[in-house]
This record gives sequence, C-alpha cells and structure tokens, in this order.
Amino acid sequence: MKPFIIILICINFSCNTVQKTLNTSSQKEAIIYYSKSPCHGKCPVYDLWIYNDGSISYSGISNVPVVKNINRKLDNREIKTLKNILDEDPHQDVIFKKRLDRSITTLRFNNKEYKYYNSSDNDYIKKLDKKIKSIVERIISNVENDT
Repeated sequence: MKPFIIILICINFSCNTVQKTLNTSSQKEAIIYYSKSPCHGKCPVYDLWIYNDGSISYSGISNVPVVKNINRKLDNREIKTLKNILDEDPHQDVIFKKRLDRSITTLRFNNKEYKYYNSSDNDYIKKLDKKIKSIVERIISNVENDT
C-alpha cells in the first residue's frame, strides 16, 4: 500500500510542476521580437523582446550607446497602443532580397516573421518599426541619463 501512495504523490507533484512551468512560460512569451543584425560597417546591433505584460528585455550587442542587458516596463497606455498596432496587422508579406553589407531587421509578432532593411515598402511595417525604434531610443536615453 505504501508504494502505491508514494507513486500517487509523485504523479501529483509532477503534474503540478508541469502546470506551473506551462503557466510561467506562457506569461513570458514575447509578443514582439525585434532584432538588428550586423553589417560590415558600424550598424547598431541589438535584440529587443516585448512581453504581454509590458515588460521589455533589451540586449545591446555592438555599435550602440548602451552595450548591456536592460529590463524595463512599458506603461499601460504604451503597451495598449502597441497591442492596437499589432491588431491592425494586414497579414501582408514583405518582399526580402538579401543584399551585401546591409543591416537586416528581424521582426516577429502574431506568429509571423518579417525580415527587411531600414527602407521597407510596407506601410504597416514602417509604422510598427517606428514605434519600436522610439521605445529602444527611450530605453537607451534613460540608461545614459542614469549614468
């Protein structure tokens, strides 16, 4: 009888652990991933993740004023504005042809990935790109002002 009870306790414990892990990972799934790739020159290289709760993770890699990891949080108004822009997604493809020595922007949201250069022809992507760049600039300027 004791082995049976021990097995039941182990199964219950493992199910609870799996459920907690699933809840934690879904809460921290990025709604936006934004990345700037290197080029042969002085292109800024960084990654940015924006999460559903408004938290942001920025990783400055090279050719940026702040080369480190930064965690911040968007205010409620800004995360709502960003989510509204994401809801406008027209689901159009962005034509991408790889060129030498150009920084590539990678943007992932709504289960889609877009790769483009600074001059995307897609108006929706331009709007979203501008919004994300303003968030990055504010993060960097706040860190620079703190030092």
